[in-house]
Amino acid sequence: MSEQPSTAPDNRDTPEELLASVAALRRRTRTARHAYWLPLLLFGLLLAIAAPLYVESGESPGMRAARDNPALTGLGGVFLERSAALGWYWLVALIGGYLLSLLWYRWHGARVGVHTPTRGYVIAGIVGTLVGLVLPIMLRYLLLNTATAISNGTGWVTTPLLGIADRGMAPHLVIAIGLLVLARLERSRGLAAVAVAFAAAVVLVNVYFQTANLQTGDVNHYSFLLAALLPAPILLAGGIIALFTTGKRSS
Repeated sequence: MSEQPSTAPDNRDTPEELLASVAALRRRTRTARHAYWLPLLLFGLLLAIAAPLYVESGESPGMRAARDNPALTGLGGVFLERSAALGWYWLVALIGGYLLSLLWYRWHGARVGVHTPTRGYVIAGIVGTLVGLVLPIMLRYLLLNTATAISNGTGWVTTPLLGIADRGMAPHLVIAIGLLVLARLERSRGLAAVAVAFAAAVVLVNVYFQTANLQTGDVNHYSFLLAALLPAPILLAGGIIALFTTGKRSS
């Protein structure tokens, strides 16, 4: 009696199908690991909460420099009336925000079973905060002799950086650098786009103040609010979009 050929289906996958399955699994794993919506919303809210500290109280405060170099001027700026309060606020907000992000990623990783290595992100944030404290002092030292700065070819870098720091936007750069590091760790183009747009907004605000040639009396109560109100919506909108996108993909 001759054997009948087997009619059982062949469950063996082709190499192309195996590669496609691996690629799909990798995409699902990466999607499950993404949790950057919380840092975006967190730092966006911290920027919005800081807005009242950027409001001047005098009738015509003008562009001023601090007389007594208040504490934490590097984070609070020297052109702002509430420089000391703003510096202390950002010191607590930046360190607390990065540590809270670390706890969030650890909790999220334990829940989904996929962990994002966020140590580099937190280190970048803490180091950036410390650099923000001392960077304005170093920049003023470099620019003390304008001719030296120009001859060294560093004026085009040091002058804008000092302008950003003096207007209380050094914390913005710390946030932007941290988000760029996190985008690299998350391998997220979306987060990288938000971080670049945020950094561009910070630069745009600084360029406006540098090119407007504002004099004493030109700056009103709310002029420096630009430093908080223009970049903050970028983080908030990016966080909301990321939250809904991640939820949709997970479902």
